Amino acid sequence: MSNLKNAFYASVGLVLKSKDKVEAAARKFVKDNKLEAAEGKKFIDKTVKHVESAKKDLSKKINGAVKNAVDKMGFMTHKEVKALKDELHHFKKQLIQPKRSKSKVKKKKK
Repeated sequence: MSNLKNAFYASVGLVLKSKDKVEAAARKFVKDNKLEAAEGKKFIDKTVKHVESAKKDLSKKINGAVKNAVDKMGFMTHKEVKALKDELHHFKKQLIQPKRSKSKVKKKKK
């Protein structure tokens, strides 16, 4: 179980590293294992692609988890708050407009 846990943390750490750091680690691996140039380049490219893909997947999963948590807690999103503010502004304008037109009518009668 400990090995599985360590592998998981290592993979998450690798995903979170920058592309440059991943390439550097892959180059070191290629050098230490004395891989041929073509094989080494292929390994580096494949590693970088894998990490970039894993980053995107991890980001999607985190965003989904955060959205689910926010939905469960009942918080409003920025978009929902803006829509509510716009609606309130619209109703406020409607309430103010009739008062103005009534006051103009009263002035004309005098």
